[in-house]
Amino acid sequence: MNTGMFSKIMLVSAVLCFSFLTGCSTRQPINLNIHTEPEGAHIIYRVDNNAWTYLGITPLNAVEVISEEKLVGNHTFALKAMRCGYLDQGKEWSGDALLNENEEKGMIFWTPRLIKNSQ
Repeated sequence: MNTGMFSKIMLVSAVLCFSFLTGCSTRQPINLNIHTEPEGAHIIYRVDNNAWTYLGITPLNAVEVISEEKLVGNHTFALKAMRCGYLDQGKEWSGDALLNENEEKGMIFWTPRLIKNSQ
């Protein structure tokens, strides 16, 4: 095979790889560090009004990988802490605020104080 043909094949391959990679959505790792007072709460999250996703029990250090297109713009990210005998606690970020906090601080740090349910 001559070098001219080889160069053309390499160029076409590079263009195809580039177009394939740029068509894929960027996945953003979100570092979550969640502690509750008292510990032992179940943590769930959701993006926009989609179904809740279970993360685990506090103290919780987790990395959740979310498509960046689901966060930028008018999207929302919500966390909820739940424990028997206590009222649920929640927090919500705009997608942009979540990405900024994760980038600036290296994590999303949340420490809700759970309130006993008196009913």
